[in-house]
Order: sequence, then C-alpha cells, then structure tokens
Amino acid sequence: MSGFASEHLRPLMGSAGLHLLLVALIAVAALRWTHPEEPVQLAIEGVVVDARDLPKSVRSGKALPAPRPEPVKAEPAPPPVDAAAQRERAAADAAAKEAAAASAAAERQHADEQKLRKEEAAAERRKQEQTEAEQKKQAADEARRKAEADAERKKATEAQAKTAQEAKARAAQDAKAKAALEADLKRSLAAEEAEGAAGAARPGVKDEYRALLVQAIERSWIRPPSARAGLACTLYVNQATGGTVVDVKLGPCNGDEAVRESIVNAVYRASPLPAPGDPRAFERRLEIVFKPTE
Repeated sequence: MSGFASEHLRPLMGSAGLHLLLVALIAVAALRWTHPEEPVQLAIEGVVVDARDLPKSVRSGKALPAPRPEPVKAEPAPPPVDAAAQRERAAADAAAKEAAAASAAAERQHADEQKLRKEEAAAERRKQEQTEAEQKKQAADEARRKAEADAERKKATEAQAKTAQEAKARAAQDAKAKAALEADLKRSLAAEEAEGAAGAARPGVKDEYRALLVQAIERSWIRPPSARAGLACTLYVNQATGGTVVDVKLGPCNGDEAVRESIVNAVYRASPLPAPGDPRAFERRLEIVFKPTE
C-alpha cells in the first residue's frame, strides 16, 4: 500500500489541487451573483495651513486681490472597479497557492521517502557487508584452527613414532645387556664351580664377607621416618662377577612398605658389592639378613 501511495502521490496531489481550484472558482461566481457591487466612494483631500505661513496682508485682514482663475484640466475618470473580478482573482490566487503548497508538500514527502529508502538500502548493504566479513573471519578462524589441529596431530604422531623407535632401541640395548649379563653369570658360575673344586675358603671368611655386605648396604640406605628399632629383613641377592647386583628379592621383613622399598634401593645403590678377602668365599647367590645399627 505504501509503495502505491508513494508512486501515485504527485498525480493525486495535482488532481486534488485542480479540484480545489474549481471549487474556488465556483464559490467566487456564487458570491458575485448573490452580492451586488458596492458604490465607489470618492475621497476629498484637504490641506491644513499654518497662519504663520500666510502673507502679512492676509494676517492683517486686508483683502487680497482675487487670483485669476486657471483653467481646470479635466482628468480622466478612473476605470470602474470590478469587485467581483477582484474576489475571483483573489480566490483563484488563494486556490493556486494552496495547490502549489500541496504540490510542494507532496514533492517534499516524496523526496523524504526517497531519502529514507536510500538510507534503508545503505544500512542493509552495510549489514550485509558486515555479515559477509564476519562469515569470512569465521571461515578463516576455522581454517586456522583446523590447520593447527592437523599440525598438532602430525606432531603427536611423529612424537609417538619417535618414542616407539626409542623404546625399540632401548629394548634392543636391554636385550643385549641381558645377554651379556647372562654370559657373565655363566662365567661366574663356572668360576665358582672351579673354585669349589679347587678347595673351600677358610672358616670365618664367609661371615666376614657377609658383614662387609651388610655394612655396604647400610651405608647406602636412606632411613625413612617410619623405620623403627629392631628392624630385620632378609634379602636374596644375585650378583655377577665383580659384585654387580643383578637382582634383589625381599624375604621376611618387619618394616612397612616404605622401609622395604628403601632397603631394596639401598642394595642397588651399593652395587658393585665389596669383594671377599678370599676369592673362594664369593657367592653369586647371597642370603643376607639386614639388621641396621640403632
């Protein structure tokens, strides 16, 4: 409805102005027939004269000689005033002014509507541009996040592969070290058998050897706060030639978990264990009763 009114506003306003003009002319004609013309009134002009401006003879009361009469020029009579025509012209002028004002108002309204539509269109364009910019920014952010996630996944995959390779290399090294240790243990066992065949150690040497082992373990032991007096723990230790500790197992022990773990760690820290004074007293498998001094 508003689009129809804005497109046909000027023709409608022109038609309304024309109708107003016709109505005014009809009204003027009606007034002309119902009201007779008013008679023309003539104006009489007079001049006020100050007595001081008169001649002395006049002021003294003496009669002046009569002036010679001058011929009076006949002035053309003014044309008769047509009041009805004046009223018609005035009414027509008023109607024309009203029509012009209505037309000007219609043009201003049309211009305002055009300006409003342009402003709305510009605001819509700005809104659309802002929406497109936000969509582009969101797409760029999503692409960046995706690229960063891909890079993180690639980095994690490479790290996992590297870790797997390192674990594989460590496993190979551990296997190699284990094989070497087993070979060393075999040689130690063979040496022990040979020494046993050669002869046993003198009495008391093994006791001295075990005392040396207990002292070495106690020096490496870090006493936990939960350790109590009267502590006694049995240790089963496997060692290689040279005193290298291969394995430690804990037997009966009256300490708590922290005490047990600290004693096992002390055996590993004491490796290599001290050698006996008589090589024949060396034992690959040891049973040691650990009783730390108070």
